[in-house]
Amino acid sequence: MFYSRYDSPVGPLALASDGTSLRELRFGPSPEPITALPLFEAAFAWLDEYFLSRDPGPTPPLSPAGTAFQQRVWRELVQVPFGETVSYGALAKAAGCGSPRAVGQAVHNNPIAILIPCHRVIGADGSLTGFAGGLDTKRRLLMLEESRMRLLFTLDRGDYAEGGKAFSRPSARAIVIENGRVAMVYSQKYGHYKFPGGGIESGESRETALLREAREEAGLVLDPQSILPYGFVHRIERGSEEPLFIQDNFYYLASASAIVPQELDGYEAAEGYTLRWVTPGEAIEQNRALTNDYKRKYHTMLLREAMVLERLIAEGLL
Repeated sequence: MFYSRYDSPVGPLALASDGTSLRELRFGPSPEPITALPLFEAAFAWLDEYFLSRDPGPTPPLSPAGTAFQQRVWRELVQVPFGETVSYGALAKAAGCGSPRAVGQAVHNNPIAILIPCHRVIGADGSLTGFAGGLDTKRRLLMLEESRMRLLFTLDRGDYAEGGKAFSRPSARAIVIENGRVAMVYSQKYGHYKFPGGGIESGESRETALLREAREEAGLVLDPQSILPYGFVHRIERGSEEPLFIQDNFYYLASASAIVPQELDGYEAAEGYTLRWVTPGEAIEQNRALTNDYKRKYHTMLLREAMVLERLIAEGLL
């Protein structure tokens, strides 16, 4: 058997091959010596595409070891399209098995994660269930596929207890650039900058939330035809009320067609939110100076916005 390692946005992945096909892909570092193989290079290319939120298409040759029943379930799993999910009951029906529990065991024993997409199997009520890489990783993979956006980076403070109740609320944020300056919401109370945007309400699309939040919070009327996906940031830390707070922040490039009066809610008005067009360096310097205080209420958010601005500069967009 030959072994290799792939460093992914969800952590290291350990690969094993018999030389002609992939036998295993598991979460965690490979404890074995690394070998260069054309098969591994093909797997790396597939994973590169996947983690850019693009459908990589057919997988390299796969040969997972398992019973005839497990093989049947895994073959059905490979047929679940990128960006879609399937329930255990529906998977059992497709595999010709009357027991979702037995199918669940086969899914749990899948030795080739991601390429045989066991993360796409969810409960009948839409809930996330057990996953070898952990529920947070499962959610990140599903969000990566659903968003069709690349993962820019992850901010994981590691200050939470595993297995606790989680609160999750994704957000949509606008990147509006004009003449080398970027539209930012400035907090007169705290002195920090953030991209216009906010939480996505239940039943609301990301684009609809983006248009609503940019108008209300910053007074920016975005041109819907100008909206382009940029990427998302995965944030995970201890919540203020719940043991675990998880948030995916979706960033879109857009143009503003008009500026109108803001419609601030209570806490936004209390913070004195105002629209400012600033140089990226100014906003980065201010936010990073404030993040030196780790007890600060908005530490992770300020760091996130500074890092997105730095990414935009590195990619020549600012």
